[in-house]
Amino acid sequence: MASRDAFLALVAHELRNPMTPILAQVQRLRRMAQDGSDAEILARGAERAERLVVHYIKRVTTLLDVTRIRAGRVDLKPEPHDFAETAGQVVESLGPAAAYSGCRIEFSCPETLPAVFDRLAGEQILENLLSNAIKYAPGQPILVFARIDGEDLAFGVSDRGPGISPHDQQRIFERFERLLGAGAPAGGFGVGLWVVRRLVEAMHGRITVSSVEGQGSTFTVRLPRSGAGADDQRRRGET
Repeated sequence: MASRDAFLALVAHELRNPMTPILAQVQRLRRMAQDGSDAEILARGAERAERLVVHYIKRVTTLLDVTRIRAGRVDLKPEPHDFAETAGQVVESLGPAAAYSGCRIEFSCPETLPAVFDRLAGEQILENLLSNAIKYAPGQPILVFARIDGEDLAFGVSDRGPGISPHDQQRIFERFERLLGAGAPAGGFGVGLWVVRRLVEAMHGRITVSSVEGQGSTFTVRLPRSGAGADDQRRRGET
């Protein structure tokens, strides 16, 4: 029973987050239609909504992989992608949610960032980090960054929220851990950062947090830019 409840909590969390930008886009389209926007503008809006739904369906599919995290089997498929494009799409998709919370997102990234990584996992990692920043730092600016750091692809999110105590920094990546201090919003199951950490580790990377209480937090992910370990990962997925 406990195992089933844990799985349902994980699924609920991972399916709820992407619905925010989808709902925001549908509401925007409805307002545009009521205002009499021309067909071309409505068509572009509908196309974007369609992309969000397609991505949502893909994300549901990846939950089959996430269910194997506890067994140490995450079936990822690292391939060459442009992380600048991937990150830009994540920032765009969460733009409505950020605007609703009064957050201004700054995106610092080279024009292109070629690397070998699993695209859906990369999106899921960045979406979780950015969603957390929007949730815990409403009304504050948020920085999403990506760069090459030696042999690594480094990316992450920096906010000016309430910060995280040194004690909490040691436990936030564990399953079902939530920040419940002053200013922390209610809700959530405490699985987002656990999923992030396990996906990062599955891609042979690492995630760190730097935070000062009252000043904000920065989460940084580093993945081997060459996709090192991808062959090992694929072999594990085949066994």
